[in-house]
Amino acid sequence: MGCGTSFVKYVLFFFNLVVALFGLAVIGIGVAFLLNWTVVKDELKSHLTVAPWVFIIIGAIMFVIAFFGCCGAIRESHCMVVTYAIFLLVIIIVQVVIGVLLLVYGESINQSIVKSVDALFDKRASANVDKATDTVINNMQQQFACCGKNGPQDYGLSISLPDSCCSTTSTLGSIIGGRCTIEVAHRGCAGVISELYEKWNKPIAGIAIGIACVELIGALFSLYLANSIRNMDRRSRY
Repeated sequence: MGCGTSFVKYVLFFFNLVVALFGLAVIGIGVAFLLNWTVVKDELKSHLTVAPWVFIIIGAIMFVIAFFGCCGAIRESHCMVVTYAIFLLVIIIVQVVIGVLLLVYGESINQSIVKSVDALFDKRASANVDKATDTVINNMQQQFACCGKNGPQDYGLSISLPDSCCSTTSTLGSIIGGRCTIEVAHRGCAGVISELYEKWNKPIAGIAIGIACVELIGALFSLYLANSIRNMDRRSRY
């Protein structure tokens, strides 16, 4: 194996070793959140209980892909290196597609999000609203610090609004007498979520495409290494 191939081999090995360790750390954070961080979970309420599972899933994907790259490089396994390259190429395609969609169809996606929020609140206003819908809305109002579809006035002129419409330190004051009122409630969810999307859609698209470019270099390195391993195996047979 030449100097260039050896360099690529060890670059892939150490890079994927770091990624694998980072993936294990992410899994550890998710597991620790599930098992031990009860105080944090109680403070964040139920609307973020999905967060540790997201950490575990992302960490597991990172570890599996890095495992193929790390072991394939150090063991000089053509099959594992090619598998690693395929994983990377699939992730690159997904990231580029997401980035392009966010950049090209950003406004349409934003409108779809607003329509979904409106439909959710319209469902709550119907007579046959279920408990799950009510829970989703309350969780959304807590997580995004918003109230109602267009504002607290969507709940009518009731003296007390849902507690999820207010925080202990609202932009307009504090909860009066332990009750959330229209004077201290947050803004409407449709506007808040729309602004949040407009703020982050382009940065997320740029980051996704930028990471894809770095991953493309890794995929090219792995394909180069796989080809070198295959050629070396052929030479060893004759």
